[in-house]
Amino acid sequence: LDAMFLNMQEVGETHAKALGFGYDAMLSRGFFFALTRIHVSVFKAPVSGQVITHTTWPGVSNRFFCPRFHEFRAEDGTLLAAAGSLWAILDMEKRTIVSPLKAGLSFPDNGDLTPPVALPTRMPVMRDDAQHIQRTPVYSEFDVNRHVNNTKYIAWLCDALGKSTLERAFIGDLVCGYEKEICEEKPYDLAIACNDDAFTFCVSSDAGKHFVAGGTLSREDK
Repeated sequence: LDAMFLNMQEVGETHAKALGFGYDAMLSRGFFFALTRIHVSVFKAPVSGQVITHTTWPGVSNRFFCPRFHEFRAEDGTLLAAAGSLWAILDMEKRTIVSPLKAGLSFPDNGDLTPPVALPTRMPVMRDDAQHIQRTPVYSEFDVNRHVNNTKYIAWLCDALGKSTLERAFIGDLVCGYEKEICEEKPYDLAIACNDDAFTFCVSSDAGKHFVAGGTLSREDK
């Protein structure tokens, strides 16, 4: 799943660059995009060697967020996975949110396009019976925005679920919230709780919650 998140990040940046608000264009204004919320539904897990078409487009922005949607389809048009994400514009130095309506960006009007999945609204609530481990982010997990990249939290989630779990199932539905940046190489608390095919996950520190996620596991008929 972290590979899918990485693909969404890279293809989203390629599209944003074509529209005139890629990373360099944003940086020239002192801004950058940060993922704040995302809802991913995987209906059928892609397999190695499969040819997939990835389509992405920005939604209608409001005074807080810039939505972006993604679809992953097989060659026959079958929808394999879809995502709806909410991005915030941050001031690079102040690390504060800037309203898309005041950032001077011109977003295309895609109001006529049907979202393939609902945008995330409510965040998962962590269960009380969670298992806790500590993890210290390393150099390769930080990106050009000087914080742990959004895709790395998904890798941490997959690691916490474990090999035995993900060999028999895949994450079918997932809602994530990026609450606070991680900018330091120090230990953070990772909490994972599972109940049958449902799970919740949280990354926190003395500063509070940095990342929360919850979802369900799916199994395919062989």
